[in-house]
Amino acid sequence: MARPYVYHYVKAYTRSHKLSQAIARKELDKAGFAIASAPAAWEHFATNADTIVVVTNVPLSPSKTYVHVLATSNTNAPAKKWSAAIQKAIKDSKLTLID
Repeated sequence: MARPYVYHYVKAYTRSHKLSQAIARKELDKAGFAIASAPAAWEHFATNADTIVVVTNVPLSPSKTYVHVLATSNTNAPAKKWSAAIQKAIKDSKLTLID
């Protein structure tokens, strides 16, 4: 049995918690992950064929959010790839919320 591999990236973004939540769900969906959790206060749980990803968004202030992307898999490459790819997609997102 293979041991699980875990990779994670963290960053604080200057954007609202609500926007960070929307971006996380959108980027997971765009990457082909099945989002296994209902929208929650802070976290999103998603899977694909070989990787589990958890994105946690913690509000630090009304305009700043801490984002932690954790990916795990039974092999090294998918966990490493998806943790970096999802964090980059979140960082590069141009999504805005319209009230």
